[in-house]
Amino acid sequence: MSRETDMTKKSEHAGGQTVRLPGSARAAALHHQLYRYAEDLQQLIERNSDLEAHYQQLRATSSRLTESRDELDRLLSSSRDIHIVTDPAGVIVQSNPAGQMLAPLQALVGRKLQDWVLPSHLKNFRALLQSAADHGDSSEPGVELHLHRDNVDAPTLIVAAMVLAVRREGNLHFLHWVIRDVTHLRESEFETQLSTMVFKSSAEGILVTDLEGEIIAVNPAFSRITGYSAAEAIGRNPRMLSSGLQSREFYIEFWRALHDEGLWQGELFNRRKNGEIYPEWLTVTAVRDAEGRVISYIAVLSDLSRLLAAEKHLAYLAHYDTLTGLPNRHLFQDRLERTISQSKRTGAQFTLIFIDLDNFKRVNDTHGHIVGDGVLKEQANRLASTVRESDTVARLGGDEFVILAPGLIGATEIGRFCSKLVAAIGQPMLIEEHLLIIGGSFGCAEFPNHGNDGISLVRCADDAMYQAKRAGGGRHAIYDSGQPPVRQVKEPK
Repeated sequence: MSRETDMTKKSEHAGGQTVRLPGSARAAALHHQLYRYAEDLQQLIERNSDLEAHYQQLRATSSRLTESRDELDRLLSSSRDIHIVTDPAGVIVQSNPAGQMLAPLQALVGRKLQDWVLPSHLKNFRALLQSAADHGDSSEPGVELHLHRDNVDAPTLIVAAMVLAVRREGNLHFLHWVIRDVTHLRESEFETQLSTMVFKSSAEGILVTDLEGEIIAVNPAFSRITGYSAAEAIGRNPRMLSSGLQSREFYIEFWRALHDEGLWQGELFNRRKNGEIYPEWLTVTAVRDAEGRVISYIAVLSDLSRLLAAEKHLAYLAHYDTLTGLPNRHLFQDRLERTISQSKRTGAQFTLIFIDLDNFKRVNDTHGHIVGDGVLKEQANRLASTVRESDTVARLGGDEFVILAPGLIGATEIGRFCSKLVAAIGQPMLIEEHLLIIGGSFGCAEFPNHGNDGISLVRCADDAMYQAKRAGGGRHAIYDSGQPPVRQVKEPK
C-alpha cells in the first residue's frame, strides 16, 4: 500500500467534517484532541447562551415579583382594612397604617392581638385562632369581633375578621389577620332595625306617601286608628280619610306650609273607615334626599278621641262625686256663688237645703262600707229624681248632701218641697240583701232672708239641719235665728 493511501485511511471526522491528518500518528492524535476541545467549547457556548436566556428570564420574573410585592405593599399601606401579622402565639409582629384605628403602631407591635378583644368576643377570637391552626385559614370569613381602642373615650370598634395561616416546611410560621371596620354598617343596621321597630310599634299612626300623594306604607297603628288595613290604604290618596269639615282655605294653608317650611302640624277632623269622625293631631314632614329634593312625605297622626275623653273624665272627677255621680263640693260652691250673683242682680230668691242622713254610722258599723256606699248611692238617686230640673243636688262628703233650689221661697212651699224629699228617702231599701230604712234631717235657709253670702247661708242651713235632727230626725226645719245652734246634740254617725 502506498504512503498516500495510508494517510487517506487515517482520515478522521472532526466537527462533522472529514479531515485529513497529515504527518505522524502523534500529530493525528493531537489534532483529534483539539477537535474534541472545539466540540466541547461549542457545547459550552450553547449552554452559556441557554443560561444567559434563563438568567434574563429569572431577572424578568424577579422584577415582576418585586413589582408585585411593591404593589402589594402599597395596597396594604393604603387599605382601609387593618392587616396585622402575628406569630403563632398571637403576638403582633407587624401592622399596616390602618391599625392606627386601634392604637399607634408602636403600641400594637409586641402585644397580643387578643388583648384588644373585648371579653364578650374572646370566644369568637379563639375560634378563629383554632380554625387557622387546624385548617390554614378561618373556617368562616367575616367573624364579628368587638375591639377596644387605645383611647378609652373612643367608641368600641366593631370588625369582621378573618385569618390566614402562613406555613414554612409544614410548620405554622405567621398568622395574617384581615380586620374590616364594620362599625358604621352595624350602626346603620341598628338604626334601620330601630326605625323599623319604631314604625311598627309606635302608638301613633304613620303613613308615607310619594310626591303625588299616593300612600306607599302605613304602620299597624294607622290601621288601628283609621280602620283601614295596609292592603286597603296602600296605593290610595290620604283624601280617603277626609271628613269634609276642613275648608278649602285650610288645605291652601296646609300645602303652603309644607312647601315653604317642609312641615305642617295641627288639629283636624278625619273620618274612620266605619264613618266615625274623630279629632286628630297631624304632623306632616317633607323628606329630602342629599341634594335637598323632596322625595316623599311622612305623616304622623294621633287619635285625640281618647285624650279628649280623658280630659273630659278628669274634668268630671274634678267637679263630680265619684261614688254618687252628683256634683261635688267644688262644683256646688261654684253654682252657689253664681246663683247668689244672679239673685243680687235680679232680686230672685232661692233656698239652700242641707241634708244629713239619720243613723248612717250605725249602718257602716253593722254592715260594712260596701252596704254604706250602697245606701249613699240609693239616697243620691232618690234625691236627684225627686227635685225639680232647675235644682242642684250635691254631695259635700260622707252622708251630707245639699240642694240648691232657685225660686223656692216661703215656709209653705219649702214645707211641701221637703215633705216629698223626706218621704222619698225614708222608703225601705234593699242593699246587699239587707232591708234598711234610712231617713234624713233637712235644714233650710232662704236667700237673702237668712244670709247674704254663701258662707252665712250654708251655716244657717247647717244649724237648721241640727234643729231637725234634735226634733227626732226624718223631718225638715227652716232656720230660726231665735234658736241657738245645737250641733253638739247631733247623733253619732
